[in-house]
Amino acid sequence: MIRKSKNAAPRLMMLGFVVLLCFLTILPACSNNNDPKPTSEATKTPDTSTPAPTEAATPEPEKRDPVTLTVLTWFVGPNQALFDEFTKMYPWITIEANTNINGGIINNVIAGDKADLVFLDNGLSEWMSGDLLEDLTPYIEKDQRIQNADKVANLLESFQTGGKQWTVPYSDIPMWIVVNEELMNKYGMTMPGNDWTYDDLLEMAKKATNAANNDWGGIGLHQLADIMTMANGSAANWRYMNEDLTASVVNTPAVMDDLKWIQELSTKWNVHPNSEQMKANGIPADPAEAFLNGNILFMIGADWYLEALNKASFEWDVLPMPMGKEKQATIHQAGAISIPKASEHKEEAFLYISFLFDVAAQKKMIENGSGNFVKHPELDGYYDQVDIWKGKNVEGVKQNSDMCCFSSDPRTVELGTLAGNVNGPLAKLLLDGGDLSTIIPHVESYNTKAAETRKALGW
Repeated sequence: MIRKSKNAAPRLMMLGFVVLLCFLTILPACSNNNDPKPTSEATKTPDTSTPAPTEAATPEPEKRDPVTLTVLTWFVGPNQALFDEFTKMYPWITIEANTNINGGIINNVIAGDKADLVFLDNGLSEWMSGDLLEDLTPYIEKDQRIQNADKVANLLESFQTGGKQWTVPYSDIPMWIVVNEELMNKYGMTMPGNDWTYDDLLEMAKKATNAANNDWGGIGLHQLADIMTMANGSAANWRYMNEDLTASVVNTPAVMDDLKWIQELSTKWNVHPNSEQMKANGIPADPAEAFLNGNILFMIGADWYLEALNKASFEWDVLPMPMGKEKQATIHQAGAISIPKASEHKEEAFLYISFLFDVAAQKKMIENGSGNFVKHPELDGYYDQVDIWKGKNVEGVKQNSDMCCFSSDPRTVELGTLAGNVNGPLAKLLLDGGDLSTIIPHVESYNTKAAETRKALGW
């Protein structure tokens, strides 16, 4: 999955209406390793390469040969703060990003571009068919920092295939609801509690909708569809996937009922403008740009919107994703990072992966507006301290960060087919109406192809 840049112009455009159409990419014990310094073997063996997650590491005084790691990525954005913190901790290692991507990061690797770390796009299946990645399992098994980290439940397992760890998360970006407080007050409403429901969202959206005034209850709300199905227990995973990620369940009655509820935000209640209404009322296709005009109550938010939101001319706040029939659920857009087999600096590259599980790295993620996938006493109150959440519903942000579910895109095969033939066309049906059952043959076709691909990969 591709994480979006915080550079406002290109990232907001990427996450506009086009993204809306394709949107359709527990706790073990805390560390007891109190040695804050990496050993002299830090770059040689994974089991001694990393400090405990409770304290930042400092390099040993002896001189080390400098190492430069090259990461292939579509963007740098908030990762630069992590790169800098890593170099501060390990001064002999620097990280340089190559963002000249040839249509897909995998193409750069196949072409032989120098790479020590890669941010995966489009899932693992195409990478595995080319045998392009280093197996991280033995590194992780020996790494004390990762082993001792109090990780979010099922975190590493969500990135495993065939019992092996080819990739781990480099980010945790839980999505939440952004509220226009001024529009809410205009229509006589107050902020709901953090245990609010989808029905509460609908009722508030109804009150804030006045098409004659070009006021609307929401924008981009059709992105809620596969989150709502998880909250209702209709689908086990994001993108309407089943428990073991072997098949789409869009064609099941329970999911179809949820999809109809979402579709009716436009077709029945009209709290969300359809494509024609957006065009007629001059509403931008990009949800964030539309929301910043000040006439929309709700939108789906994530950390990449915060830079633009902080320039808003009105007061806004954040709510966790609503309660469904079974639970409150969000999607943690967890980007995946791996080491190419061709890397000449595998141990140093894994040191960066291990660093991501350090408290220092997790703090940087929170400072950027993301979530933390490691639990630690130093992180419990850190959301209250960072500037980005000052004056906002911090408890709601923390609650949302603790909710399931993590993206399992690396384990979902044929992501391009799923987006192009199923979830993309489905997004248009949700926005503009139409017979939802017409998507069923495409679901069945995808499931057949996915089964064939999994068999070929030995998954």
